[in-house]
Amino acid sequence: MDAPHPTTALASINELPENILLELFLNLPARQLLLNCRPVCSLWRDLIDLMILWKRKCLRDGFITKDWDQPVEDWKIFYFLRSLQRNLLRNPCAEEGMLAWQIDTEGGDNWKVESLPGAHGTAFPDPKVKKYFVTSYERCLKSQLVDLIAKGYWKELLDTFRPDIVVKDW
Repeated sequence: MDAPHPTTALASINELPENILLELFLNLPARQLLLNCRPVCSLWRDLIDLMILWKRKCLRDGFITKDWDQPVEDWKIFYFLRSLQRNLLRNPCAEEGMLAWQIDTEGGDNWKVESLPGAHGTAFPDPKVKKYFVTSYERCLKSQLVDLIAKGYWKELLDTFRPDIVVKDW
């Protein structure tokens, strides 16, 4: 006689307690949460829209500290804005020479890259900066096109929230 087969019951991930689902969502990349997880079902949408999830992601990723006391209207938007907060220029400190820069005007002795402390022995206030761009006695201009969409911004964020865009060149 054959032994009876145990009954297998398939369980749904949605049967997990909400705090466990939130913990799982906390460990997923933010864009994946919104693009792939949020549309799955109304439970996931509601959990992913909870401000506590985004506040915890901000804390975990170092965007805020435990003693943060500033009011935040929308933690999800705050999270994305903080995650995008970085210098958007390529090669801002001349570490790769003139790579990524378009030379618009070169007068006099043209653009050059020098190593710090430079010809005049002046140290730079940021110890990470080892090189810098220099120009001569005539006008020199350089530019760089920054594709905000490629850098992680999206049209709705730019149109609705109009985040400050900061670029730094040394």
